[in-house]
Amino acid sequence: MDKNADDTEVNQTSEPSVENHANGTVENMSVELTKEQIRSEKRRIIKNVVLISIAFLFNFNAFQGLSRLQSSLNRVEGLGVITSSLIYGVLMLSCMVLPKLIINFIGHRWTIAISFWGYILYMAANGYAVWGTMVTAAILVGLCAAPLWTAQCSYFTIIGTRYAKINNEPEGAAVSRFFGIFFMFFQISSITGSIISSTVLRGAAANLTDEDTSQCGAHDCPWKNVSANLDSPPSKTVWTMVGIYIAIAVCAVLLVAIFVDNLPKELAERKPGLCKEILGNMAATFLHLRHKEQWILIPITMYSGFEQAAFNAEFSRSFVTCSLGIWKVGLVTLPYGFCNAAMSLGGGHISKYIGRLPLLIFGMCTDFCTQFTMWFWTPNPHQEYVMFILASMWGITDAIWQTQIHTVYGTLFATESEAAFSNYRMWESLGFIIAFAYSNFLCTRIKLYVLTGMLVLGMIGVFTIEILIRTKKKNIYEFNSNPNTTNGNPVTNDEKF
Repeated sequence: MDKNADDTEVNQTSEPSVENHANGTVENMSVELTKEQIRSEKRRIIKNVVLISIAFLFNFNAFQGLSRLQSSLNRVEGLGVITSSLIYGVLMLSCMVLPKLIINFIGHRWTIAISFWGYILYMAANGYAVWGTMVTAAILVGLCAAPLWTAQCSYFTIIGTRYAKINNEPEGAAVSRFFGIFFMFFQISSITGSIISSTVLRGAAANLTDEDTSQCGAHDCPWKNVSANLDSPPSKTVWTMVGIYIAIAVCAVLLVAIFVDNLPKELAERKPGLCKEILGNMAATFLHLRHKEQWILIPITMYSGFEQAAFNAEFSRSFVTCSLGIWKVGLVTLPYGFCNAAMSLGGGHISKYIGRLPLLIFGMCTDFCTQFTMWFWTPNPHQEYVMFILASMWGITDAIWQTQIHTVYGTLFATESEAAFSNYRMWESLGFIIAFAYSNFLCTRIKLYVLTGMLVLGMIGVFTIEILIRTKKKNIYEFNSNPNTTNGNPVTNDEKF
């Protein structure tokens, strides 16, 4: 039949198709695709994006909800914050070795599904929170987290690239759109997790006098505060909350295991020389420290870990639980989730018009206001609205730090992005580790001083980087303006800071 006679055929050779067959694998089809086949494959790709995003929503509404309760729910001997520190310590050590080994052995889909079980065991451990169960569960989460996130990022990148090819659009646009869908669902998990914990733990707060609440806020010290609101809820109530979280997380496992498609065999096949590649990546991570810019960025990167840990531990325990009760933690953190999600979506558009530096300065000023308020304001039930305002401000600035620090790394180290972001994860994790580790040994006021000090050091680094980038741009402009140096080949630098 004449090729031109059938207007449904498309002159496009198929790359590996993301198609689910009876055995759950994907076949390689090196044939021309019709328009209907292209539409079908695009639907399958979108289906996989949405299903994985929903699965992460189901899994992390539990993990994020429990993380914010650790300093209150498991406060005896600092069990909650110490095991939180352990999670990030194990994560930092495992992130350079485990992900590629596990993904290479069982594939992306099963890496995601099996990694969820580590989180489920952590949820169950919170129902019987003793050192043996919590430490074991924390180690499991730390080991599972790195393969889970690496598999998700890699899966989305591969299917995003495939989607761009069959849709005739730039690869970056498709991949960015898929990650936007994913993080929209992921941010919602913070909101749903808070709703579940507040609903289950709901109860009347203790009748505290002004003298009782005077020990809350910046005055809280782990070894002397005996506020009745800091008492743990009944075991039956905790198990009800944990049971709900586990049931939802199991649904996440089933979604991925049953309905998500495997990647094409040739893209997920066993790679030769994997150990050599892993050792090379580890070496590249530490060799990246030869760049002075990386050293300058370490304080602001660690601050990102410090501020998230402070919100989960100090703000939740010393301000919310101490004065209002543990069941209010979920309600107070709701605006944090909403503002974080909104700023994550809008921050990129804002920085497009004003640049990243003004946005980072806004984040710095907002965090200073939040931290100064926490220094001098003593929380009490009659001024509950203040905590909602603080949580909202914290959500806005956390989104700024997460999005803009990532962008700074991508801008400065565009040719060494893998090593750069390995450093980002390593130093941010170190910030989590330190902040959670000292949480049970210092008064909240001292911890706020440390947090503010890290912010000051971090912003000094940001301003220093700004000077270096502006100097570089000026030198490039002068170089291009001199006809004796360009020889018709000008140097370009389109990055805006």
